[in-house]
Amino acid sequence: MAARGHDAAACLDGTGLCEADVLREGIDDSLSREQECRFYENVIRLSGDPSIGLELGDVVIPERYGLFGYALLSAETFERVLVLAESFGPMAFSFFSFGYGKQGRDAWFELRGNPDTSPDLTRVFVDRGLAAAARTFRAILGQRFYLHHVLLPHASNGNADNYLRMFQSPVSFSSQHSRLVFDAALLEEPLLNNHRGTSLHLEQQCQLIMARLSGQGRFVDSVRMQVLSRPGVFPDIDVVANSLGLSTRTLKRRLRDENTGYREIVDELRYGLALEYLGKTRLPMEQISTLLGYRESANFSHAFKRWEGLSPSIWRRENTSALPLS
Repeated sequence: MAARGHDAAACLDGTGLCEADVLREGIDDSLSREQECRFYENVIRLSGDPSIGLELGDVVIPERYGLFGYALLSAETFERVLVLAESFGPMAFSFFSFGYGKQGRDAWFELRGNPDTSPDLTRVFVDRGLAAAARTFRAILGQRFYLHHVLLPHASNGNADNYLRMFQSPVSFSSQHSRLVFDAALLEEPLLNNHRGTSLHLEQQCQLIMARLSGQGRFVDSVRMQVLSRPGVFPDIDVVANSLGLSTRTLKRRLRDENTGYREIVDELRYGLALEYLGKTRLPMEQISTLLGYRESANFSHAFKRWEGLSPSIWRRENTSALPLS
């Protein structure tokens, strides 16, 4: 939106957040559902562009999805990517579930469910979701990925050319589906960066997070669930408090009642995940640092030395001699 001449304050009007909050956590990781809707209402109003969702989705790269994104990138085939998206989509998207199918020579990826928002917001969320999916699939398959057809549930509203430019394929509006349709032969295509061992491990970690997201337990487990809900992002305490409908002061008090604190929880989760990534995958340090929410690899290295008394690279050499190549 800055490129269109709109500042952060105007986009965040009514959300209760400021630019510093967004810079610290990222827009999708700073906002509750209500705040997210208000933010996108502002974006629609300021841009005056009903198809703004296309632009918002086209800037998303797989790594932005954290653990889920890296699982997609290391999958063996494109069909496995779609299976993972169907299983773990809630880790990355709040308003839809994902699905895929095949009929004859065509296969498709689709958004499922109704976000229960206004028609204008629903349009933006559908456009953003499908544009982000198309961008992700192109990043995963390279030039092999192209679309046969796109189905959208809303009218074109005079913006059909924007959709043709984005998807580079025929687009049908006012459909019953939100779908990207492509050649079914792509399902068997190997990925550019596939690695079976890494993919299986990351999938297990996604399963763990999804289990925690759907589980019930002590208050501290609810906090852990919120911390893990956005892989690669470890939000500030006020963001978690807002997600739980509490004041920061109340959240701190309730954690004290369970003999812990927010910083201890974050460190515990980071430490456990660090050992998993270092000991059971061949992910480079830069990717591990990103997955653990560190902007710089040096910050991760300092934290790991505090936990283990060794640098991450030395710990990995001493503890992963039997790690299989695949």
